[in-house]
Amino acid sequence: MLKRRTLLAAAPATLALPYVAPPALAQGTTLRMQHFLGTNSALHIVATQFAEDVRAATGGRVTISVLPGGAVVAPTELLDTVRNGILDGQFAAPSWFASKDAGFVILGDTGATFPSVDARDRWFSEGSGVELGRALYDRFGLYYVDQFYWPGEHIPSRRALNTVEDLRGLKVRCPPGMIAEVFGRAGASVVNLPLPELFNALQSGVVDAADQANPGLNFAVGLYRYARFSVAANHSMPTCEVSFSKRRWDGLPADARQAIGAAVKKMSAAHKAAIERDDAEALAKMRADGITIIEWPTAEIDKLAAIAAAVQDTYAPRSPQAKQILDSLRAFRARA
Repeated sequence: MLKRRTLLAAAPATLALPYVAPPALAQGTTLRMQHFLGTNSALHIVATQFAEDVRAATGGRVTISVLPGGAVVAPTELLDTVRNGILDGQFAAPSWFASKDAGFVILGDTGATFPSVDARDRWFSEGSGVELGRALYDRFGLYYVDQFYWPGEHIPSRRALNTVEDLRGLKVRCPPGMIAEVFGRAGASVVNLPLPELFNALQSGVVDAADQANPGLNFAVGLYRYARFSVAANHSMPTCEVSFSKRRWDGLPADARQAIGAAVKKMSAAHKAAIERDDAEALAKMRADGITIIEWPTAEIDKLAAIAAAVQDTYAPRSPQAKQILDSLRAFRARA
């Protein structure tokens, strides 16, 4: 873009020619995309700006209509909805599509593989994370553009959890999947409850803790009214992505695809800044309210990582993509 502007500025005015859009987009095209949170979420704000960035970068030739969570389908139905052309693209989490291929499990939550989310994100930007994501999504008729930032999660708990041993006997709300298996192997009793039922379950003691989200989101929905501990154990590091129907993606000119790729990276950085700000504000309010923040030491995180690795090992043989992704994760971690 910088080179193009420089050349245009240097060109004699008498040689300036009007821009003509490629025939396929001469009248413009609109892409409908859905994410998975409400219109007041940081994700909706940055996704809306992403759409504006794409519109501006393409001179209005590509317009993206951003729909909030549930506007068309439930999050777990997004992949099929995009593949079938009902939506053109999605802001999604690979783990929702775990039933389709074990690769979505390994890609969707790196668990305690990495010591931090930033280290995990370098696997995407410096390793082969994006390449492997594209190979996996291609099998299902989607083009995986890039990952976007999603934070690690805390465990809201009614009691202090300082070690892996403290998970033994814990009644924890957790959706089915790899993280539930990690809790189970650590000795916890896993309960699957929808979010509306979680509040009463925490209040009454039906569950002791929850695998839910980052501190900012947990605080915003009120989980810490009954769970007075917030535990950072590196137990879950979900990943999120932007992807499109391959048919729609392949129909875009190269400059539009480049604009979308650049806009995803900008969106990811903006989302990271917003989440980190929200988390910092929430943690400050929680401490002021007497909620205890517990950060596990490296030794305990390593113990939990070993349990997570054993669970990952059960998924690797289920598909070639799962094994490739897991091997790549571990190789990058070893040299990072």
